[in-house]
Amino acid sequence: MAISKYLKRLENLKGKEIIVTGGTSGIGLNIVDHLLYKEADVIVLARNVDKAKEVKTKFENKYPNCHLDFIFYNQNDLASIDHAINQIIEHHSSFYAMIFNAGVLCSKKCYEGLSVTMKTNFIGTAYFIKNLLPHLKGEHRIIMQGSLVAGFKDIDIKSLEDKTSPLKQYTISKCGVEALYYHYSNIYKGDITFYLVEPGLTSSDIIRHFSAPIRMMGKAFLKIFAQSTKKAALPAIYALQSNVKPSFIVPRSPLASRGYPKIKEFPKNRQREHLLSLVDPYIEKEAVIN
Repeated sequence: MAISKYLKRLENLKGKEIIVTGGTSGIGLNIVDHLLYKEADVIVLARNVDKAKEVKTKFENKYPNCHLDFIFYNQNDLASIDHAINQIIEHHSSFYAMIFNAGVLCSKKCYEGLSVTMKTNFIGTAYFIKNLLPHLKGEHRIIMQGSLVAGFKDIDIKSLEDKTSPLKQYTISKCGVEALYYHYSNIYKGDITFYLVEPGLTSSDIIRHFSAPIRMMGKAFLKIFAQSTKKAALPAIYALQSNVKPSFIVPRSPLASRGYPKIKEFPKNRQREHLLSLVDPYIEKEAVIN
């Protein structure tokens, strides 16, 4: 089935405000594209101002009547997240859903005891959700972008300051995101619902921070085995459908590596709530809401 045909079968999102983190490249960019195609009002949380301007021009040319705005923040920086939370509460408090898509796989050295990958993917997401939830009223959907690497068995996770390989850092960070989903979907009592979506094996630009040889090998592998970012963006769109209850959504293939979305029971071996005790010391600072 063509992606355009699949999208046409989904309900229209006109008048619904959707917030997307990391929506200027890769899977996030395609999530924004699909949302605008379905006539949603989109707010992108982005770090790169120049890239945001390019994205805005691109989509305004493609969808002349679209509603697309930006909030600038850095998910590595808790103060920057505070600013984004303030902006959401002040200007977008009635949003329909927020898609936590921002993520990196970075080879940069650790700073402040933590890698860029860990601060962005896990700690930033945990801090954002913790400090946003108390200020939300009414029904909202929180959608977290997971990864099939979190399904790897026998992952030794003793510290978020683990300075081993970037891939292990990425894997731990995504295990943390899944722990957040499992925690909130089980303990949160209120009108907010939680979803975990996985894009599958995807030909994205997530390895852009690595050296040229690694990027070349990675791209060659992904070109053969991975699916497009357009298809990888579909689980997040599926989670927005009114008839889809809070759930774990993955690609349809047996290994959840590719294909159109389906709902799956969240595996017991991925319910790693102990990771929340590891992240707590880094998110104790409360957001300052003006």
